[in-house]
Amino acid sequence: MAHATAEAIYSDMVKPLPASERFRLATLILEQISPRSVVDYSEEWTEEDMRDLTIYSLGYAAQIFGEEEAADAEGR
Repeated sequence: MAHATAEAIYSDMVKPLPASERFRLATLILEQISPRSVVDYSEEWTEEDMRDLTIYSLGYAAQIFGEEEAADAEGR
């Protein structure tokens, strides 16, 4: 069975409904979503975010500077 996209379902099945039915459907969907499942898009960085950034940045810097040092050693 092919999986329908949210856009296809909306265009084919939801959009033709009267506004009152679309509102009712939206309410039913939102009532089924746990508050814990909502992604926090806050502007604050957690300790884990900072650690991940540091690890990535140091790895990237080591890669870039390692390439430059290797090129310098080869006389490029």
